[in-house]
Formats: sequence, C-alpha cells, structure tokens
Amino acid sequence: MFIGWLKFADVSELVAIADEVGWLVDGYHVKLMMMHSPHLCYGAYDEGKLVGAVMAIEFEHSLMMKYFMVRESHQKQGVGRRLFETLFGAIDKDERKVYLHANPNLVPFFERYGFESKMEVGRFVNVGKVPPFNFTNAHAKELDGSNFESVIAAIDKETFHENRMDFLLDEMERNSSLKFTLPNGFQHSSVVNARHVYLGPWQVRKGHEDEAEKMMRGVLYFRGLKKVVADVPLGAEHVVDLYNRYHFQNKQRFIHMSRGEGSDVRFENIYAFSL
Repeated sequence: MFIGWLKFADVSELVAIADEVGWLVDGYHVKLMMMHSPHLCYGAYDEGKLVGAVMAIEFEHSLMMKYFMVRESHQKQGVGRRLFETLFGAIDKDERKVYLHANPNLVPFFERYGFESKMEVGRFVNVGKVPPFNFTNAHAKELDGSNFESVIAAIDKETFHENRMDFLLDEMERNSSLKFTLPNGFQHSSVVNARHVYLGPWQVRKGHEDEAEKMMRGVLYFRGLKKVVADVPLGAEHVVDLYNRYHFQNKQRFIHMSRGEGSDVRFENIYAFSL
C-alpha cells in the first residue's frame, strides 16, 4: 500500500469510489481542490490502483477537510487511518482551524485527534414535490444581481470570519452554475451528475428570511426537474423550516466538527454548505 499525492488522472476513479460508498462527489470540485491545495490531497494506492482518498482545502485562517473515503474492499484494514494521519501530519503544525463534516459513526475517530462536534448537519433532498408558488420573470430579474462578488465577499466573511474568495469564486464558475444575489444574501447551485443538483454555498443574513424564500423559489423554478440536494445546519431553525415548507426531506445526517482556535462559524447565516 502506497500513500501519495492525488493526480488529475485519479479523478474519475475517485468519483467511482464515492458512488460505491454513497458519498456525493463532483469531479469539478475535486479538480478544484487539487489545483488550490495539491499538497493536501492524498490517495491510497494498492498495486497502482486508487482505493481511498482524503482531501483538504486551505483558506486564510482555516482548513476544510473533504472526501475521506475508502473503497469497500479495503475498509477495516487501516487504510483510512493511514490516509488521515498522512494528511494530519501535513497540517498538524499549522495553527489554522480545521473543520469537516463527519459521518456520525466516525465521530469517535475524529475526537481522538482533538476534533469537537459543533453542529448537526442534515442532507435535505427535494424530489419534485413542490408546493404551488408564484414566480415570474420579474422575480427572476430581481435575483439576477450585478454585485454578486461584493455580496459574497461581505457575507461569507461575516459567516466564516476569513477571506475564502479565491476558492469560492472558482467553485461557482462551472458551466452549470446558477447564481442569485439579493442585498443580504447569495445562492449558488450546480449540476453534480445526471440525477442531482447541489444547492450551495447559500448564505443569507439572519433576519432576512424573505430574501431566502425568494431564492428558494428561484432554484426550484429553474432546477425542479432534478433532485435538489443541500447540506443544512439543523440547529438553524428558521433555515430548516424553509426546507420543510418546500417539501424537502432530511435523508442523511453529518456532524460539523472542528479542531483548533478560531472564531465559530455563524451557522444562522448558512442555508446550504458548499459541496
């Protein structure tokens, strides 16, 4: 077994592993992480074949860990631990905060490395059963703001307390991106595969739930023929209520965990995490 840096040639195999283990992965997003933080993207290779991976992306004051997975045939053989400890060794001397979304059964594993649970996250899915609502060309025009970058820069910094713009702007520039802007919020969605649209990142300042509802109607109007998927902080009751009213169902649960010093995320602003 060899642990080494991931290569662009590994992307299709990594997506195949994700499909096998039930993890939603987008090849564009994987490539983007490898471009921005190649030194934090590791694969496990058995006789030259990719059997697992772990990836992280670095921001101004934090690191976000993503896509920690091992092929079913190689699970319970220590592959995941070797992958994680390789990445952890690369970031352990870094003073930046590290955060991730863990499957509930892996919470004890991450706790052994100093991670603490901060928030339950629900994966909400809409399968086309949408309540009737009014949406016109005038509504669509209102959402098509020209100040998208400045709104993102201000609100995302309020939410995460750091500059994450380099990665976020690249993340929201794919061919399938749909972007909405209002004075106190922004929303992005994109096609992940033939079945799913991923909704996120989506942030709205608390107290402006009317803007969030306009964006919800917009994404369902334009994306309603596919399953719309969003990862939502369950402790933000006003956010969960909006998804429930538009007939989303909570299909999976994760735990937002973090390690290290730094300002806490303002979950009340988050309507959907980024993929």
